[in-house]
Amino acid sequence: MLSISERLKAIASLVPKSRTVADIGTDHGYLPSYLLLSGRCESAIASDIAEGPCKAAAETRIKYGLQAVMEIRKASGLQGLAAGEADTAVIAGMGGTTILNILKDSYELAQTIKMLVLQPMNAEGILRRWLTENRFCICEEALCKEKEHIYIVMLVCPTEKKQTLSLLEQEIGPCITGRKPELLTEYLKGKIENIRHVLRQMENSGNARSSDKFENLKLLLAQIEDFQYNYK
Repeated sequence: MLSISERLKAIASLVPKSRTVADIGTDHGYLPSYLLLSGRCESAIASDIAEGPCKAAAETRIKYGLQAVMEIRKASGLQGLAAGEADTAVIAGMGGTTILNILKDSYELAQTIKMLVLQPMNAEGILRRWLTENRFCICEEALCKEKEHIYIVMLVCPTEKKQTLSLLEQEIGPCITGRKPELLTEYLKGKIENIRHVLRQMENSGNARSSDKFENLKLLLAQIEDFQYNYK
């Protein structure tokens, strides 16, 4: 069986049983190969914008004998997919704003995909806010740790009704705050440290101190600290 990283295992754990999974930004094709070998999907599309990852994915496909069930496509974002072709799509290992722009650029197609598994490397709050404002619902979330870094994985689906999130839920996650997983304490600590660092930098500028962003960050920090205190 193919061995994959803890981050990819967490992503795979949120992929529902699917007919076809599309892995966007597939890199070496490890995730779609793992999903196929574990019986999580019947077929897979490994897509990447660059030629190098596509060649690496082709080598992985041959190594595990998946030529008949794994297709490789060189494409930007979701542009290599047709509507209804994949019932699940994974967009992982890139910034939250990059994921946001991929979904925005192919919005109508994204709305035809039953389930999206998203794993942003940063800007989770920005991504969640955009998702809920643009008719996507956050159905499940998970935290995982790899090389001292904690990652968030989201299972998202199109919806007719907009999901409403509080400021805290936008930043930490509605499922994370509700379920309180094992890594939450460490995750909150990292969030608090990052926000405090940004605020210290902004305090050196009069314009930054008087901005809405500064006030919003102070409010967010207070809410996270309050949640952390009550959580303990």
